[in-house]
Amino acid sequence: MYRALLVEDEPKMREGMKRIISWEGCGFLLCGEAENGREGLRLIEEEKPDLVVTDVRMPVLSGLELMMEVSGRIDCQFIVISGYSEFDYVKGALKFGAVDYLLKPLDEEQLAEALHRAKQRLDREALLPKSLPSHLSASGAVGDVIRYIQDKYSYTITIKDIAAQLYMHPIYLGQLFKKTTGVYFNDYVHQTRMEQAQRLLATTAKKIYEIGLDVGYKDNDYFVQQFKKRTGVTPSQYRSSIRGCVQ
Repeated sequence: MYRALLVEDEPKMREGMKRIISWEGCGFLLCGEAENGREGLRLIEEEKPDLVVTDVRMPVLSGLELMMEVSGRIDCQFIVISGYSEFDYVKGALKFGAVDYLLKPLDEEQLAEALHRAKQRLDREALLPKSLPSHLSASGAVGDVIRYIQDKYSYTITIKDIAAQLYMHPIYLGQLFKKTTGVYFNDYVHQTRMEQAQRLLATTAKKIYEIGLDVGYKDNDYFVQQFKKRTGVTPSQYRSSIRGCVQ
């Protein structure tokens, strides 16, 4: 039986999802629920669920931001739910490995089908090797990941995509990367993007949102949030300080 977690800011929607189908009949045991992305991230880290069903638009941390934070740290599948049908949300969710993208209002059949697809994917992943293939060394595998990040940092990057290319289980590769480099995969991606963002802020006149796009952040608010979190200042403040030093 796989474990599933619900992340949804609307209480009635959470209750409806819990009651609309038999989760255990679909192969899942509900292990928790959260009312926003930040609480969802905490529960994911504590419970280590196999599947997260999340709304895409939530306070504190959106569903897509939640997927970004989890990528490379915890191996779980996502089903994304939203009342919005904009293509960018669909594209973003699928790029981060969502099993499915469902629009509200949900019905029993579409949720059951999405859970069926999630279970199939989890069953397939269970068959992947949880150790290094014979043709790879630990340093070689991590080196491949680092080169991939440095080459593709401006695109959406997930450890699941890289693991698939190396014929490895994503959670094992994530653990190997953390053990070898001392940082989580997702943190390394952010770190690489911030280094490039700092270079562009110092050497170009591009607007902040343009630099965010160049280094892989489609959401400008999320780019600014991550930049300040990792450097202590906003991109504008960083640029002003660099120009002040030059003068």
